[in-house]
This record gives sequence, structure tokens and C-alpha cells, in this order.
Amino acid sequence: MILTTLSFTDYVRFEKNQRKIFLVTGACLFFLVFWTFSSLRWECGTDWESYYDTFFYFSDAHTVNFEPGYIALVGKIREYTSNYTVFLTIFSFLCLALKFSYFYKFHKEFFFTLILLFFCYYFADIFAVRQNLAISLTLFSTVFIIRKQPVFFVLFVTLAASIHYSSILYFFAYYIYWSKISDKTFYYLAAFCVALGLIGIGTLILDLVLRALGIDGFIGAKINNYLNEDSEVLNTTNNPIVMYLLGVTKRFLFIPFFIFVKNRSKGNFLYFQGYFNLYMVGNLTYFVFAKDLAVFARASVPFLLFEIFLIGYSLYFFKTRKNIMVIIFALIVFFSWTRFNALVNSYYDLYVPYKSVFNI
Repeated sequence: MILTTLSFTDYVRFEKNQRKIFLVTGACLFFLVFWTFSSLRWECGTDWESYYDTFFYFSDAHTVNFEPGYIALVGKIREYTSNYTVFLTIFSFLCLALKFSYFYKFHKEFFFTLILLFFCYYFADIFAVRQNLAISLTLFSTVFIIRKQPVFFVLFVTLAASIHYSSILYFFAYYIYWSKISDKTFYYLAAFCVALGLIGIGTLILDLVLRALGIDGFIGAKINNYLNEDSEVLNTTNNPIVMYLLGVTKRFLFIPFFIFVKNRSKGNFLYFQGYFNLYMVGNLTYFVFAKDLAVFARASVPFLLFEIFLIGYSLYFFKTRKNIMVIIFALIVFFSWTRFNALVNSYYDLYVPYKSVFNI
């Protein structure tokens, strides 16, 4: 409720200095709130035991299933302390600082809207795992796409991939961001990828990948491990085809809305086209793999993050049309609330109740 109220202030006229003070104060406040919750959590969130054991009992046996960049980070901190709360404090700071700095530097105009959506979509990294840090790095690497600094971009994405291999696909973001792709082409590609997803083309791609990488190789073993986890989830949740079609439907509602805003804004939003290109790559990846291979669909997450930016742009587009803006804002808040509830309920027992280190 607090974040919803604050996000609405993004569309209210402020005197410039007042807005700056308001932004800085709000940014610092919510950074500290999220950082505190993330740093002090205990025995809650996904994969708690594996992450805790890897840190506390740091050894080759416990790090075998993790990427080298993450192992290096854990090993460096482990040289100084075996206190897991200290590790979480450093880890969550990195996750949040990279995202907050990007939000603030490039999108002051709808900063609180991004924070609201960041919370409803991703728990604001309160329960961060290594993919959260990898996504923070890929997001920050977008700075170097915008500035056309490919060397720094490659360095950041390489670092992200060393934390979580799902970030490898983001190497294509530099080219994709600047591509000129027609709206009609996007629609054709989306329909084609949905058709591929429905017929299960992802399993054929997986077979080719495993043959190339080797079933006993590190990445091959990780893929199989994720597949086992995915099959357990599918066996305990709703019909995967129904869930897949719901996800597709939601995206096909947003895509034309974003295209409408993009075309009507006539290039006034500096990064909209590039963000939309990246967002569509995330959707296309989701359409192909989400039904059968959630492990591959994870590669879409760094791209789908840009949905929250496109929503912010869309609300800002209607800022001068007060009545329409209020209606759309209410719909976005309702959608965010349902998204947040779905996020909580995905692993309810792991998130509720929130437990801190003081509960030990």
C-alpha cells in the first residue's frame, strides 16, 4: 500500500528540487528496508539449505553444483567470516545497489513505479539467490549498450554468466537492443514461437544441447538437475498446458498495449524501442520453452525484467490524460497485486512467515 501510494506520486506535478529530495529520501529509505529484510532473513526463501551449506561448509563437495563466479564470491567472503548473515548482507547489497542505481540514473520520472513492480514481480530481491545477482549485472550492463561501449558490456555479462549460466543469452542483447524490427514481424515471431512451444520443440533442442555439451559435463549435469526439479513441480501443480496458455494470454495482452504506446509516443521515450526489443526476446524464449522446459525459460528472465520499465513508460505516457491514467494505474496496481500473490503462493511455505536471524 505504501509503495502504491508513492508510485502514484510519479505522475503528480512537483517542483524540481522537491521532487529530487523526495526521490533521494524514498530511494534511500526503501533500499534500506529491502536490504535489511534480505540481510536478516533466516531459513526462508528458496534453496536455503543448499546455499547455507555451501557457504558454511565451504569445500569442493559443497560447491560442485555452483558456477565459478559465485564460488569465487563465496570463497572470498569465507576467508574472513563463517557468518552467513554477513554473506547475505554483502550479497543482497550487490543485488539491490546495481538495480537501484540503474532505476535512479535512467528512470527518475517513474522511479517509485519501478520499485513497486520490482517488489511485486521479484520480492525486491529480499529472497535473492545467485540468479538475482546475475540479473542485476545484466541490467547494469545495459548502461554500456546505451553508451555503445561493447567491451564493458561483454565484461559485465561474462561476470553475470559466471554467477548464473542463464545469463549467457544476454550476450545477444547488444545487437538486439539496436535492431530495427517491425511490429508485424514481432507478431509473426510470437505466433510462430507459441506454435513451437505447444508442439514441444524445446525437448528436441534440449536433446541437441545435451549431446553437444555431454550429459556428464558440468552444464549438462546442471540441466538434468533442474529438469528433475521442474518435473517435481509439474507433478504438484496445475495442468502445465493451462498454466502455459495463461502465461501466453497475459503476454499477448501486454504486447499490443506496449506497441500502441511505443508508436503513439513517437520516439519521445528514449529507451522504449530498445527495451521493447529485449522484452520481446524474453517473450519468444518463454513461448518456446516454458511449457516443457522451465530450466531453459529461465534464460528469458533478464529480458522479461524490462516489462516493469515498459509499464512505467506506459503510465507516464498517459500522465497528461488524467482520467485514462488513473484507470490504467488502477488496473496495473490490481495486476501487480495478483502477481505478488502468485509469487507468494508459488512456494508459500518458504516465504510465509518471514523469519529473521533473531528467530534462531
